[in-house]
Amino acid sequence: MREPAGHAEASVCTNAKYVIVQILGERPASKERSILFLFSDTGGGHRASALAIDAGLRAVATTLNVHTQHVDAFASCGTFPLREGVASYGSMLKVQPSPYPAIFHLTNGRTRFRVIAELGKPFIRRNFRRMLQDIQPDLVVSVHPLLNVYARQMLDASGLPAPLVTVITDLVTIHHSWTAAGAADHYVVGSPEARGVCADRGIPLSRIHDFGLPIRAGFSPAPADRRDAKAALGLDPSRRTLLVMAGGEGGGRVPRLLQGIAPTLRELDLQVVAIAGKNVGLRRKLGALGETLGRDALILGFVENVADYMRAADALLTKAGPGTIAEAAACGLPVIVCDFISGQEAGNLDYVISRRAGIVAMDSVSVGSALHRLFGSDNSNVLIEMRAKALASARPDAARRIGELVLDLMETSVTAAVRGA
Repeated sequence: MREPAGHAEASVCTNAKYVIVQILGERPASKERSILFLFSDTGGGHRASALAIDAGLRAVATTLNVHTQHVDAFASCGTFPLREGVASYGSMLKVQPSPYPAIFHLTNGRTRFRVIAELGKPFIRRNFRRMLQDIQPDLVVSVHPLLNVYARQMLDASGLPAPLVTVITDLVTIHHSWTAAGAADHYVVGSPEARGVCADRGIPLSRIHDFGLPIRAGFSPAPADRRDAKAALGLDPSRRTLLVMAGGEGGGRVPRLLQGIAPTLRELDLQVVAIAGKNVGLRRKLGALGETLGRDALILGFVENVADYMRAADALLTKAGPGTIAEAAACGLPVIVCDFISGQEAGNLDYVISRRAGIVAMDSVSVGSALHRLFGSDNSNVLIEMRAKALASARPDAARRIGELVLDLMETSVTAAVRGA
């Protein structure tokens, strides 16, 4: 479903076969370009990255009429058992001990992943190819590791000349599925460490672009004086605020950690704001802690204005999710990393430490010590120094830079196709 040429506002098709359709900018209909974003709702980061890049496109495509479409490829094109296997990601993380780390490591090899991809292909191939033929994209952006090989194979099988751009949404520990068979024409990475991994796997440096992780608009440096930002959210402007986020999936360790550090929270008179997202069980567990977290602790579910809470907070207690780390850095918010997904997030611990943008603390004793280090009366400069280091590590323009790359590649490809016709 497309808007008439010249419609400059973004539009959403709520009942379409494939998830989201948007129109960007203005240009004659005959010049319209089509970009397909491929993602999967495993965790919150993949969809968020795709939408952030789309917004970056809108910021730079002021003279182009670009039609973008977002497809949850496994949900829309996959069949049993592949579709259900991918969808079980969140459930696996909520089980303790989780089987996911073992699966990550067992499949993390060049040959091992090639075998897994071939086994899964019959359960997505036909619908994936039909989807590509329906959309006829001029360029494809993949933000999920398991989709890259399928996208390459189905583009080639369909005879579509669209370039494939993979945006790797992990910072350091890169599963082989991201780089398998060098399937993408170009790779966008979030850190020098990720660039090095891709290069070590034989991808030419000319095809690797280190722009940082794409994050949503609104994550910007907080003012030195956060009192107004706190007051705008109904928080006590005179108290130091600890923001707690458990990530899009899991979060099982957070209630136990908070219970363990509760005496420290009360001793330092920290104002706790915990965001549980769509995890109803986690929100219920956090709410049950009540006044043990100190006076006026605020427990929230899903919120749209995470950036506002990051800009109001003095420190963030969180798992090592790459998107959260990047968003916090853009706000100049020091992080205390208290959990990680074994495998894909392991490298993020060293990432935070090496940039001196936070502290890694994996148990309640260590978290309590970290809080004393940040908020104790003798350590008034530690927060200031970490804020500066966090901002220094931030790359808030990543989505715009990726948007510029995508548009340049698309126009080059379209022009070459016209000349060759």
